[in-house]
Amino acid sequence: MPVLSKREGLARKVDTAAIEAESLGLTTATLILRMARLEIDRAEPDEVESMPANNSCSKPN
Repeated sequence: MPVLSKREGLARKVDTAAIEAESLGLTTATLILRMARLEIDRAEPDEVESMPANNSCSKPN
């Protein structure tokens, strides 16, 4: 399995989440995730590298 760059890995995770949200009928979440994917595509490479690896605020306690 090839090693993905951080940008490709992040984009793949966002795409997967958007597909899952769409299948659950979560239209707002799907829209937000699609917009995030566009931002990833538009970001400069150094901006993507400085993005946090995870969002601890979204994890349940």
